[in-house]
Amino acid sequence: MIGEQINQLIEEITQNNSSEEIFQAKKEFNAISGEIFEDDKSYESRMGMFLEWYAFDRVRPETGMTPLESYLHHSDPASHSEKWELAESVSKCTHSLFTTKKIKADSIVAADLLDGGKFEVEEKQASMLFNLDDYFEARIIPYQGKNYFTENFCYHLKPARSYIKTKIKQLLSREQDNLAKKSRLEKELAGPKKARTKILTRLEKLEAKLQKATKEKKIQSITGDISALQEQARQLESGISELENQLQDLTENTILKGHQEQRFLFIRKLSYMSLKWERSRQIDVRDIYQD
Repeated sequence: MIGEQINQLIEEITQNNSSEEIFQAKKEFNAISGEIFEDDKSYESRMGMFLEWYAFDRVRPETGMTPLESYLHHSDPASHSEKWELAESVSKCTHSLFTTKKIKADSIVAADLLDGGKFEVEEKQASMLFNLDDYFEARIIPYQGKNYFTENFCYHLKPARSYIKTKIKQLLSREQDNLAKKSRLEKELAGPKKARTKILTRLEKLEAKLQKATKEKKIQSITGDISALQEQARQLESGISELENQLQDLTENTILKGHQEQRFLFIRKLSYMSLKWERSRQIDVRDIYQD
């Protein structure tokens, strides 16, 4: 329902990008999604998915941002133009695998197979595009208080569902392992931080005593205690710094970036399998959807 507006947005935010860059991006996309040809039945939809990825997800090396992020960065949000509002909404989209839970006259209820969330999505052609329990790839965009699909979908046949469910379970299990590791690191970090706080508190008290001390023996005793505590603090700080670096790397690279990348690669792998089946329909779907 907002497909044409999204297509116009993609055209605007990528119009200054070189044909060489687009060609290179298409090679990257095809490497993980399968090369597409004009006589493929799903050619238009797959090209649309490529353009969505290129405009909304692919980070340009020269800017460190996606074309969508660059557009939002250089546009004035105070203008509150309809196009800017749409671009901001697209930046909050959910790109995932979904299953159809309910079909209404002009909307469907879709469940995210990866995150478990449910969305009621406006779609006037709901009964034509979907069946109950369909598995499909899509983008859901929250816009002006409602949810919308883009125009592009990748459907997966019923015999493929068992394979998809198994792979999702494995994917989410790996993610849970990483989250559990993060929790362990946070707990491991809590002890040294607590000990450091105690040492710093003791150091403050000793510094105050040192200021008041007048006898040389007392001064030497306090100074020795301070030196010992400072050494303990340095050792703790070294351990804390190492744990914090591990936690930061795990959080930023493995969880935030890594989980997103692995989900994307999984979705694209399934898309490639769907394309293979589309071209070889005499082959059992289950012989394609396998490792």
